Amino acid sequence: MESDSPMHGDDSLGFLLVTAARLLRGRMESALQMADLNVTTSEARTLTMAQRLGAVRQTELAASLGIEPMSLVSHLDRLEKAGLIRRVPDPSDRRSKLVRLTREAQPQLKQIRQVLDGARGAAMQDFSSAELANFQSYLQRLCHDLMSDA
Repeated sequence: MESDSPMHGDDSLGFLLVTAARLLRGRMESALQMADLNVTTSEARTLTMAQRLGAVRQTELAASLGIEPMSLVSHLDRLEKAGLIRRVPDPSDRRSKLVRLTREAQPQLKQIRQVLDGARGAAMQDFSSAELANFQSYLQRLCHDLMSDA
C-alpha cells in the first residue's frame, strides 16, 4: 500500500531536509497569519532576521532572507512607516543603507518570537530535549560544512 506522505518514496537526506524545511516554514507562516500581529509573514521574517544580524545593509539582509533586494524594499517601506525599522546611511559606504530596528520593534518581536516558539514546539513535540539538542548540533555542522565548501 502506497502512501501520499512526503516521507515515502525518495528518502534521501536532501529530500527529507527540503521537505521538513518546507513543512516547518508553512506551519510557522500559518501560525503568524493566525496570530494577527499587524505584519505580514514576510515582514515578520524581515524583522527577526534584522534582529539576528543587527544593523545590516539592505543587500545583506535580502541575501540572508533569500529574496531579491527589490522585494525587500517594499517590506522595509511598510516596516519603516510602522516605526519598526529605520534606514540610515552606512558610515563605511554612503551609497548603502543600514537597516536598524527601533525600540518600538521590541514588543512586536517578542510577540513574533512567542508565535514562532509555539509553532516550533508543536512541530517538535515528539522529540526529547536530548534529541532536539543533537538534531540542532547536526544541522549546525551540516550548514557549516556546506558553507565552507562554497
